[in-house]
Amino acid sequence: MARILCIDDNQHGCFVRQSVLEGQGHTVATARSGKEGLEKFHAEKFDLVVVDYLMPGMNGGEVIAKIRETHPRLPIILHSGFTDRLALDRKITQADAVLQKGAREVKELLETVSRLLYRPARKPAARVQAHKRKGRAASH
Repeated sequence: MARILCIDDNQHGCFVRQSVLEGQGHTVATARSGKEGLEKFHAEKFDLVVVDYLMPGMNGGEVIAKIRETHPRLPIILHSGFTDRLALDRKITQADAVLQKGAREVKELLETVSRLLYRPARKPAARVQAHKRKGRAASH
């Protein structure tokens, strides 16, 4: 199964997500701040990151931007209780998914983790274009 990093300043919320994900067979590391999360991220290898948005010192958007500098294709889930109020979406945050904390969060988290971890690999755009050109040249 996957190695997942959960970054959230709310100890209870992070513990719940860790328990749920470990119950699915994943290995979960936790961090209580953006800074600690980035330190763990750079020290270990992770397959997916779940990060809260509102945290002291460094918000989830800043954490995502730092991760994207070195790992642009790593699946990241932004998790917040303020997604509507702050107008958080995938385009603004660079996250692969933005989830609202609340009554449905466990179900949505499990579905989203599964979708992101087991999605078909996408070819980089440059390779796809080169492959199409080769195919056209061979057919002429």
